[in-house]
Amino acid sequence: MRILLVSLNSKYVHTNLAIRYLRGCISSEFPQVELREFTINEPIDRIAAEIYEAKADVIGFSCYIWNLSETIAVIRRLRPVCPGTRILVGGPEVSYDAGNFLNQYQELDALVYGEGELTLPELLRAWRAGAELETVKGLAWRDQNGVVRVNPPQPQIDLAAVPSPYSQTENFTGRLVYVESTRGCPFNCQYCLSSTFLGVRYLPPERFREILRQLLRYGARTIKFVDRTFNVNKKHSFAILDIVREEAALYPPDAGIRAHCEIAGELLDEDWLEYLREYPEDLVQFEIGVQSTNSETLAIISRPQHFQRWAGFVREIQSWRKAHLHLDLIAGLPEEDWTSFRNSFNEVYQVQPDMLQLGFLKVLKGSGLREKSRQYGLVYAPDPPYLILQTRVLSHDELLKLHRLEELLDRYYNSGRFSTILPVAVKLFPTPFDFYHAFAEYWHEQGWFRLSWSGKALFEKIWEFLASVTAKEDGSANRVGLGAENTLGCLRELLRFDYYRWERPNLVPDYLVLPEQSLPRDYTDRKLRYQQDAGWVKQIPEFGQMDRRQWSRATAVEYFMYPEPQWVLFFYAQGRTYIHPISEKS
Repeated sequence: MRILLVSLNSKYVHTNLAIRYLRGCISSEFPQVELREFTINEPIDRIAAEIYEAKADVIGFSCYIWNLSETIAVIRRLRPVCPGTRILVGGPEVSYDAGNFLNQYQELDALVYGEGELTLPELLRAWRAGAELETVKGLAWRDQNGVVRVNPPQPQIDLAAVPSPYSQTENFTGRLVYVESTRGCPFNCQYCLSSTFLGVRYLPPERFREILRQLLRYGARTIKFVDRTFNVNKKHSFAILDIVREEAALYPPDAGIRAHCEIAGELLDEDWLEYLREYPEDLVQFEIGVQSTNSETLAIISRPQHFQRWAGFVREIQSWRKAHLHLDLIAGLPEEDWTSFRNSFNEVYQVQPDMLQLGFLKVLKGSGLREKSRQYGLVYAPDPPYLILQTRVLSHDELLKLHRLEELLDRYYNSGRFSTILPVAVKLFPTPFDFYHAFAEYWHEQGWFRLSWSGKALFEKIWEFLASVTAKEDGSANRVGLGAENTLGCLRELLRFDYYRWERPNLVPDYLVLPEQSLPRDYTDRKLRYQQDAGWVKQIPEFGQMDRRQWSRATAVEYFMYPEPQWVLFFYAQGRTYIHPISEKS
């Protein structure tokens, strides 16, 4: 029996953990199993053609809210030309109300709901033997009369008994690879399907070590845990992070290994601070779902938390520069109106995370909010990903504005390219939210969202916006504390610094050029002398390994007037920029 397990990922760098688990569970008994991964951006006809040419007896698709529409389109192209092939689906997007889903899509032969590691082997055995399917738990199927039947669910599996999803050699260089050390979630968030499963199960740490070793051996460097709440159990979490540290230490420091974990801020405490204080720099990245700071909204979604309490822990962790920290907000939650969301945004922004991820509510099938959508006036798209369109207290117009804000937040704050200019630029407005909202509406008015822009063009766009703001006599310059006549010039210097920090410029745009009258009298001579100073070998060992031409191409020296007059050397190497202020010399 030839079996093909398929996933349409959202991006090429992503990988699918589920189909690898399933392969591990059936490969000893059904060795002719193959994986195929595509992306939702590839032409549907091309995907269907490749799957058809595999000539599989059974094709299984892994389904999620982000790929269901494209997956169904592929299946509908395959069914007419593969009449003898059994086609099945599984995954979180099809597990709820499995019988109705199977009735809706006649092209399907079966549906695996819930965890599939036990169901799929049993189903394949039954198909191979020509047996009836009544005894296969966790399955929705069609009987001989075409009637859809839904069997009882499978019991929860023991993670220690599941074969490694990465036992077969693969090349994961440049890919994002997923692992898990727990299943389940201790919370009961009403927007999430994890609330429908009780309890948390743990993978034995040494089993995780085996999996991590395999991944690192196959070239994986970015490891993302799919654990719903990685820090649910401190003892387990610390054991897993110990293993990450120990295994990463076997590779060169510049290997770029990093583990990404989703944690609950409410579970951070002094023990976590003590543990992370000694953890290696840049080895771990934490994503924390704040979602909202509105107490009424948090009560409705069953996610009580004390943001101001645990935000202190986040700030302390940030001060060590040990871990990258991402904080998440969700727009469109019940009873979170424009003013409330503005407050949530500003409170989280004040923490200054490495990334502030602004998402929008998806009203998932089977979630508590879906069941109470009328009560809270939740209007959402009928097709996956069931995106919120408006609520009782947040209009569709306001949500469209937040979508525009989110796009600029990603381009500017989350890109990390504008970290010098933004702290001052936001002060031109009463709050950070007001800055990003005004900036996004300016983009909208100019029609810029309809076009593609290079990274260099983003500098020009923010400069044009800032020039328009400072030209108004609205007191914005007073908020910055620079005086109206100095504000734009100082903003130019900050933006110019970001421009040099982003990449070595061959040509500086006219709007960023420092006026000639502001340059030191011996500007050109100093610039050359500072760049070629042999003393750089003490701070930058690479200096001694480069000839003069190589060094010139790898560095830039520039004079800045604000926040104080200074010369700076920028060293560009291995995709990073190293900044070295220059002490004044006679």
